Amino acid sequence: MRKVKNLSQTIVVFQDNQLIGNIEFDRDYEHFAVAGVSKKIKLYEYQSILDNVVDLHYPTKEVLCTAKLSCISWNPYLRNYLASSDYDGFVSIWDMATAQKVRTFQEHEKRSWSVDFCSSDPKLLASCSDDCRVKIWSMHNDYSVTTIDAKSNVCCVKFKPDSQYNIVFGTADHNLYYFDLRNTREPCHLLKGHKKAVSYARFLSNNEIVSASTDSQLRLWRVTEGQCLRTYRGHVNEKNFVGLAVSNGYIVCGSETNTVHLYQREISRPLLSYKFDDVNNGTVKTTTVNTDRVKKEETGNEFVSAMCWSNRENILLAANSQGVVKVLELA
Repeated sequence: MRKVKNLSQTIVVFQDNQLIGNIEFDRDYEHFAVAGVSKKIKLYEYQSILDNVVDLHYPTKEVLCTAKLSCISWNPYLRNYLASSDYDGFVSIWDMATAQKVRTFQEHEKRSWSVDFCSSDPKLLASCSDDCRVKIWSMHNDYSVTTIDAKSNVCCVKFKPDSQYNIVFGTADHNLYYFDLRNTREPCHLLKGHKKAVSYARFLSNNEIVSASTDSQLRLWRVTEGQCLRTYRGHVNEKNFVGLAVSNGYIVCGSETNTVHLYQREISRPLLSYKFDDVNNGTVKTTTVNTDRVKKEETGNEFVSAMCWSNRENILLAANSQGVVKVLELA
């Protein structure tokens, strides 16, 4: 593994003083989308932000939604298609090239927390909800093609990267469930160990999952054995969704101390940390990206809320509850 010494900001992007729930690159890493409680999906051109130091950047597209947004997911094949889940329980598909809604699924009865397009079959997507159900949808069908009753609020769902048949989801009963969609009567594996609700699950490899929980822990699981390989501690996460992203053995999550923490697969304590409110720490260039900026309020309750890796393994986008997005670089 390459030795890393620092996690520093290269660009600061101010949004609209409202919590960002999700930030995701598109298929080709040319654009990234930002969504959250503002009820908007904002699309930015990544290279333009890197290249141009100006006082204000505007989104290339902006979509106004009817409810607060919990999650977004880009289609891995149709590069302009983006799925969203919202607080009203709706799962929608958008064509971001035209900023138009393509389809809305309305079966969830409570808030939908997560949505994920399938990498190996891009017409499929999964969603989950406080109604205790996981649903599998097809872009070609008006109704869900599969429903799993989880018996507890479901906080996150993710397809296995190389399979249209396998998903993992985390629930408020502290557990992770790994299912084969060809037989949904019972899970293939039940992963137990967290002490509070499981808020995120990410595949580190085809047989390894990283999970996050409001017990202030991350856990690394070997799926086929149902075994916890390692527990990561060092961040604070007791009540909020603080983000989770993985890439090439690195695991990054947020904290309720408004800090980004970087873990490495083999090490149980943070390798690096970056405090979000250190606005001038290690700045190479500073950029403002906004459409309706509001002055940031220093409440002391800020937390890091979302993050994603770029296709360059040393570049990370991170966002917080005050609507600030930063481009961070491992060096």
